[in-house]
Amino acid sequence: MRSMRKVANTKFKISHADEERILLALYRYYLSDITFERAAEEANVPLYVFIEYVNDKEFPIVHTDKDIIDGVRKVIKLMKEKGMDVRKLPMPV
Repeated sequence: MRSMRKVANTKFKISHADEERILLALYRYYLSDITFERAAEEANVPLYVFIEYVNDKEFPIVHTDKDIIDGVRKVIKLMKEKGMDVRKLPMPV
């Protein structure tokens, strides 16, 4: 059985593995032209969980180039905090 922990102030519990997949999908969301629906599908979590995570962590929605830059920085910061290896991520151009 997977260990579950509460993330931020959410009303749901999410595993460490799910959170890592969400962060990787968010990274792709910011660097690629994919929708939230596609990112949630790639993270293998329900859309509402993905949206709740984005809202709880206050990730920007992509409207401008600044949103993309801020989003990528935030994703990388959280990945590092979670102990994820960010050296192998494709770097933004």
